[in-house]
Amino acid sequence: MLRSPAWTLVGLAVTSTLLLAACSSAATGGHRSGGTVVTFGEAAASPPSYIFPMESGTYFTNQNLYQFSNQMYLPLYAFGENGEPVLNSSLSIALPPSFSAGDTTVNITMKHWRWSNGQPITARDVVLWINLLAAATDPNAPPVGSSSAPGPGWGASVPGGFPSNLVSYSATGEYSLTLRLNAAYNPTWFLYNELSQIYPLPQASWDRLSANGTVGNYDASAEARTTVPGTTPAQYVPQTPGTAASGALGVAQFLNSQSQTLSTYSTNPLWKVVDGPFQLQTFTSSGYVRFVPNASYSGSPKPAISAFVEEPFTTDNSEFDALRSGQLTIGYVPIQDLAQKAALEQRGYSFAPWYGYGFGYLSYNYTDPQVAPIFDQLYFRQAMQSLVDQPQYIRDFAAGYGTPESGPVPVLPANNPFESPLERRGPVYPYNPSAAVALLSSHGWKVVPGGTTYCQRPGAGSGHCGAGVAQDAKLGFTLLYPSGSVEANNEMEALQSVARAKAGIALQLRSAPYQQVTSVALNGCTPTTPCANWEIANWVNYWTYAPDYLPTGGELFASGAGSNGGDYSSQVANADIQATHTAPSQSAELAALFRYQDYLAQQAPVIFLPDTPLQLTMYRSGLKGLVPQNVFDAIQPQFYRLTTG
Repeated sequence: MLRSPAWTLVGLAVTSTLLLAACSSAATGGHRSGGTVVTFGEAAASPPSYIFPMESGTYFTNQNLYQFSNQMYLPLYAFGENGEPVLNSSLSIALPPSFSAGDTTVNITMKHWRWSNGQPITARDVVLWINLLAAATDPNAPPVGSSSAPGPGWGASVPGGFPSNLVSYSATGEYSLTLRLNAAYNPTWFLYNELSQIYPLPQASWDRLSANGTVGNYDASAEARTTVPGTTPAQYVPQTPGTAASGALGVAQFLNSQSQTLSTYSTNPLWKVVDGPFQLQTFTSSGYVRFVPNASYSGSPKPAISAFVEEPFTTDNSEFDALRSGQLTIGYVPIQDLAQKAALEQRGYSFAPWYGYGFGYLSYNYTDPQVAPIFDQLYFRQAMQSLVDQPQYIRDFAAGYGTPESGPVPVLPANNPFESPLERRGPVYPYNPSAAVALLSSHGWKVVPGGTTYCQRPGAGSGHCGAGVAQDAKLGFTLLYPSGSVEANNEMEALQSVARAKAGIALQLRSAPYQQVTSVALNGCTPTTPCANWEIANWVNYWTYAPDYLPTGGELFASGAGSNGGDYSSQVANADIQATHTAPSQSAELAALFRYQDYLAQQAPVIFLPDTPLQLTMYRSGLKGLVPQNVFDAIQPQFYRLTTG
């Protein structure tokens, strides 16, 4: 899942309303004697913007899911414990699943937890999620983001993945259900990357087609889905604009529409029924959030704080001002202000770099008919990767915090068992401008250092630019990235400078607000419906492996996957990814994962960037339960305990 960083938007100001909210809500923060309110500084210009857990690619961010809606709505299986990328059984609503019939059947037994209205969380609530997910991700449905899209979509969707890989599913009891699969799947992969996507939904409250409509079993309607996933593709009932849809389509459409109205988040009866540790008390369109404990929370520990507040900021500077003035219990120090860390520590703050379980990269647009033939050439991608000076980026732009990235499997935490020996040795294509020039020159390009390199020998064959590359085609591309991040801006400018000066690759930098970048780069581009409005994009900044927690890359690099920005497609990669799904043993799973990541590290389908912290967290020293921070970028304030100081 993508994670927007702590941006610095120079020249913008925090509104007076926001400042007043920050002061009033933080006045009882952890540094005050007897205070029980914990105040969290949101990443600048990245306020939560979607409440329903089923998020399309447009809203598929850690800020929305793991730092906002997950305070209210919990997944069936939770992950991340003590700073490690593992299953968290104590926070999961279900017991670990059992597999039978040669790993083709999954049996799930749920704990006896309850919704905030006192009703039990049952297997029927899980079936509702699967029914809606089947509707939202059906291959016959209109593309997500189009005006005729049926519902929210799902940013974690993978063609052939969950729930299409189910032959059938049914509740076998109030707290049990059985899934029958269309093949044998590796149990670890299926738990970490398929069952991990499930969110029980309050069927007795949400299974409706309109706000004033009655609750029913619309999600199970024959009009919604004529067959179970994995057989004949579902057939959708044509929708008439302005009329209510029926079946699972209609329920998904209704919940998606309710999620678009941010002003009603704290008052809409739908969002009052929760199973998480907190309930939403206040929400503003600017992103100010105030949670209070859910008195009916079934999990443990119960929240010990009286409220959890998330403060929005338009800039890194305004967040840092709030941190320095003591208004935040938890905040972050921007890279450019790291010299003030010691002063903050003297004022009662502690420092903890927050590393995620993922990696950063730039995407190529493989659907753009003008530049895709160039991006399709392996030698070009190798040359571009050789122009990325990862050690310099870490040293000069990240204050020394970070590790060079080799491929798609995280290098952190240290000694990650899923990282192959090849990746562990370091980048396959380390910084080497001379190697980049040699690659281009030997493949038919006239390299013009300081100018723009162009193709002298077009066409396929040894010593030529490659199939589809035209005579005099130029190595000039736009590079789209979110505005405001000092670190990201420095990296992009450094890459632009080296690429032009050393290899004649002209990168035209173009920045835009974060949500605009994601909406441009993740708008359903395919070879048959290409997008020509971007060429290279830093749309993700940092990908966290969630809710697919095992780093097999299906939702990133499988052809047609929901978060495959740029639509990279490789039959070899597809086969390698599929092998990680179906490996018959743990040793075979690891071997398949090594094969997959080694292939992508060598193919360089994206431009890999160094693994640097999600943020440099500063928190009140009297706050317990924050460190170690969740590697999946989740915040878990039910663990927070405050002491005065």
